[in-house]
Amino acid sequence: VQSRQCRRSEHYDPPPHFSARPAMRVSCIAVIGATAANPISKVLDLLHDLRGKVVADGEEEQKSYESFAKFCKAESTQKKFEIEDGRNQVDSLTATIEKATASIQELDSKIEKLTAAVNQNEADLSAATEVRHKEHEDYLANDKELVEAIDTLQRAIAVLEKALKKGSSLIQAVATPEMQGVMRSLSVIIDAASVGSESKKKLAALLQAQDEDSMTQAPEAAAYETHDGSSSILDLLGDMLDKAEGQKADADKAEMTSRFEFEKVKQSLTNQIAFDNKQLDASRKGLAQQREVKATSEGDLEATTKELNEDIKYDGETHDDCETRAEEWDVSMKERAQEIEALDTATKIIKEKTGGAEGQAYGLLQVTAGTRASHDYAGVLAQISSTGKTAGDKQLSALAVRVKAALAGTADPFGKVKGLIAEMIDRLEAKAADEAAQHEFCTTETAKSTEKKEDKESDIESLSAKINKAESRVTQLKEQVANLQGELADIAGTDNEMTQIRQAEHAAFETAEKDYSDGVEGVQMALKVLRDYYAEGSFIQAPATSTHSKSSSAGGSIISILEVALEDFSKMLTEVREEETDSADKYEQEMEEAKLDTTAKSGDVKYKTQEIGQLEKAVAENKDSRDAVSEELDAVLEYLSKLNDQCIAKPEPYEERKRRREEEISGLKNALEILEGEAVGFLAVKTVRKHA
Repeated sequence: VQSRQCRRSEHYDPPPHFSARPAMRVSCIAVIGATAANPISKVLDLLHDLRGKVVADGEEEQKSYESFAKFCKAESTQKKFEIEDGRNQVDSLTATIEKATASIQELDSKIEKLTAAVNQNEADLSAATEVRHKEHEDYLANDKELVEAIDTLQRAIAVLEKALKKGSSLIQAVATPEMQGVMRSLSVIIDAASVGSESKKKLAALLQAQDEDSMTQAPEAAAYETHDGSSSILDLLGDMLDKAEGQKADADKAEMTSRFEFEKVKQSLTNQIAFDNKQLDASRKGLAQQREVKATSEGDLEATTKELNEDIKYDGETHDDCETRAEEWDVSMKERAQEIEALDTATKIIKEKTGGAEGQAYGLLQVTAGTRASHDYAGVLAQISSTGKTAGDKQLSALAVRVKAALAGTADPFGKVKGLIAEMIDRLEAKAADEAAQHEFCTTETAKSTEKKEDKESDIESLSAKINKAESRVTQLKEQVANLQGELADIAGTDNEMTQIRQAEHAAFETAEKDYSDGVEGVQMALKVLRDYYAEGSFIQAPATSTHSKSSSAGGSIISILEVALEDFSKMLTEVREEETDSADKYEQEMEEAKLDTTAKSGDVKYKTQEIGQLEKAVAENKDSRDAVSEELDAVLEYLSKLNDQCIAKPEPYEERKRRREEEISGLKNALEILEGEAVGFLAVKTVRKHA
């Protein structure tokens, strides 16, 4: 319109007497000045656009920060769990290392004691074996001498008795060649340790007499008699035989006893050495296992500690970075709010303070009262009505009615219409700003509250998982403790039963040992009596009228049977003693194993009970924490519900309201531009006509 008006004024054909050049110049200048941009309006547009850009940038920054805040929260939560798990692993590994160290020290001490015990028992066994070997050699040498002495004495007695039975006198019997050979053998007996000093004297006197007298000259009778005249040479030999046999029997008994005692000691030491070596092997294996456990745990502890320190460092750095970004974001939000406030303040001031000056400098030209020009306001009304109809805003429809009324009943419609439109634009912009602020508040608070809700739900889920895991572990540990206590009770019951059985076995052994010992002693005594009787010779010729003779054959059978019984009793005595030794060693071994098992299981019960106490304490603390978090979650949910009522439960979404509000403001600005365009056209026409 403005361009057409300018061109029309250029082609105006004035009368010849009228110079149109100045008028044409004024008209074009006026149009050009009017079409130039209104600086105040331009500033307001720039302020509005800048404010929109600041708000949009804030929304983008808000989204970016919310994403970063979620990252910080997720990283913090994850690292806290990892740090807590790492600390639990460090505590567990440290406890394992301490337990392994204590076990290693205990096993080292036990191995040292067992090694010393094995060495000592082996040394004792070697010494006992050496002593036993020497005793047996002495026994064999002494037994050889006694056997030879007994044999010589028996032959001497037999030769004398044979000679006497033939009717020879004692002197004649001694003088026989056979007896002379026996007498020479008796000279050896004089030096035997088994012959008493008195017997040695008598035997030496007999041999001396035999050496001094020739074969044709018999020894004096005194040489064959004792000094008191109460005993003959046969009595002397018989007495010596009895003593030799008694000494042999005593030596045999002593040898048997010594052998039994040695075998008993040997068996005991051998069993103890075997048991100690078994315990030593088990202890060494246990020591190797504990050292491996300690070494592995120390390696794991080093790696876990390093990883834990790295997690703590990373968590601290991430926390510091997140805090710094949060502070920067707070500063940015404050600065943005300050900038928006400054823009709004400047806009308000410009609108309030520059309205008159703008009207004077750039507004519509005032026409004189009574002068009315016909202008086309249809475009303004159409723009307002169309915008109101499209946006469905009754306020714009009402504005169209008011503008129409102003055009119909106002002398100066331009200022009135412009004021109505500008006022409506201000109201819509203010309402749009309020809605934007409300939307920003709702978005921010909803995001924060939703994040808090998710965090609390995550915390509750994590705490519930910890509680369930700890309670499951407590149940498992209690079952294990109950099983261990049952096993300990079984071990105690078994030990008690074994002790009772052992006591019964020992009582039976004592009875059997006494019975067999008494049997051996009784048989030995009976054998001595029978042997003494049936082996006894007589230096006196038995009378022809004798009615009794020795039952040597029957007596020999009895002696043989008694010797078998003696051998059986001795063997059984040895066997019951060996069985007693084996039973005692086995009992001690089983009791020692039960003691070790009891110690190990009692230690497990102790450690598991301590762990149960720690876990129950952790469960109670986690339940308290979960209750507190649940209360916080309830508060967050209540606040979210209020936010939803305030921000979400609207008949029209914010984005739709924002779009509609922008269309309304844009439509009114277009109407204002149309109105200003009409004013410029009016100015051009009036200027041309004035100069015409």
